[in-house]
Parts: sequence; structure tokens; C-alpha cells
Amino acid sequence: MAFEWLFRLDFVLCTLAMTGIRAIAQDRLKRDQEDVAVHEGKASLVAGAIAAIVAMVFGLEYVVAPGTIGFSYTPVFPMWARWVGAVMLPAGITLLGWAHTHLGKSFHSMIVTKEEQVLVDTGPYAYVRHPIYVAYLLAYLGGGLLAGNWVLTVGPLVAYIVLVVLRLPQEERVMVSKFGDAYEAYKARTGRLVPKLSALVPRRREW
Repeated sequence: MAFEWLFRLDFVLCTLAMTGIRAIAQDRLKRDQEDVAVHEGKASLVAGAIAAIVAMVFGLEYVVAPGTIGFSYTPVFPMWARWVGAVMLPAGITLLGWAHTHLGKSFHSMIVTKEEQVLVDTGPYAYVRHPIYVAYLLAYLGGGLLAGNWVLTVGPLVAYIVLVVLRLPQEERVMVSKFGDAYEAYKARTGRLVPKLSALVPRRREW
């Protein structure tokens, strides 16, 4: 296929970028000696692990030996869907990097509270409260479409949606308990996963 090399290059570069972004964040986390209180449930951790494992196995197959797991490529994806994936995947990785840049030391891979944790409302957090979840949803869906692989499209996406559904209510309860009225005000002006229209419209200056 004429564009297959381009799709595969897109997939590899985005995978490397995602790995690098998370590695930097996890390294910062390891060097952080601050005590944390974990509020994570096991079910969401399992869902996240399933999403990651399926993505790694079928993603590696696409890069190294595409077509080896033949059933996952049948029926064949239309070319327009693969081009949509080729745009969605780097968009998700870009959002992931942007979110991590602004989250800084407040990042943790689980739902936690810690002493020096701050309420971040800059960058993508000025518009949505959970941009990292949006980034992964875009990346998982985009990667599967780009590869033209049904299992890579559906498996990680469904598992990650389960993680998001389980995590969001608990995470927001923890943030309210940590930041109180400040987080309630933040919730009022931002969307969970999609920006509120009011956040996108510039406010008029009052003279």
C-alpha cells in the first residue's frame, strides 16, 4: 500500500513520544519524596492494565510483523478511517505532552492526594479537568484506526473508557475534599472531558 510506510512511521514516532512523556513524568514521580495518600480502586487499575497490554501486544505486531494476527485486520478498514487515525494519534500525544507540562509535580498515575499538590488550571486544564484522559482516548482510538486493526481500535479504547467511568467520580470527590470551594469553582467553569462553550468564548472587557 502506497501510504503504509507513512502510517507506520506515524505510529512508531507517536509511540516513542508517548513513552518519553510518561517516562519523564514517572522519573519525576520517583524523585519526589513526598508522602501520598492513594484513593484508587482495583477495578480501574485492572481496566488500565488491560488497555495498555492490548495496545502493546497488537501495536508491536503492527510495527514488526503486520498481518501476523490476521483476524484483527478483517474486514479491511477504509482508507479515510486510517487517515483520521493518522491525525488523531499525534493530536492525542500532543495533548498528553501539553497536559504533563502544566501538571508538573502534581502528576500521579493513580488517584492520590499529597501535601504539595496544587490545583492546576493552566494550559489544557483551563478548559477541561481531565485532559490526560482525553489524550489517551484520542491516542488509543487513533492508533487503532491508523493501523487498520480492529482489536487495536476496540480493545484498548473500551478498557480505557471503563477506567475513565470508574475513576472520574472518585477523582473529583478527592479533589473537592482536597481543594474545597476552589475546586467547585473550577468545576463550574470547565468541562470534564469537553470544554464548556463559555470557556472558549473570550470575555468582554469591562470599561
